[in-house]
Amino acid sequence: MPVVPVSQPSETSDSILKKAKTTIAAKMENPASAEFNDMNRAIRKNTFGQPIDTICGRVKGKKASGEDTGERPFLYLVKENEAYVVDGGPNSVAATAYRTICTGQETRGNDAR
Repeated sequence: MPVVPVSQPSETSDSILKKAKTTIAAKMENPASAEFNDMNRAIRKNTFGQPIDTICGRVKGKKASGEDTGERPFLYLVKENEAYVVDGGPNSVAATAYRTICTGQETRGNDAR
């Protein structure tokens, strides 16, 4: 699947990345512990083949107990301000969305990592 980089002024991109990090961290058990890796913003195709502005990457953090969560893939939909963090099984909504949009794999049952 071709990925088209998004070219925008850096202040706009910076504010979008900040908004994405805040939205994704809010999905974590301990939002303040969220650390982001491999964030990549691009126009990708959604499940209907339509172009969509997205950020894909990985986030790790800590549980309330202090235990590490390990790295988890995430998908952030820029226009919708929606985040999906993969923390369940391979057939969870988040895993399916990440796999379909970020990796281009539509096969159910594949691990998104």
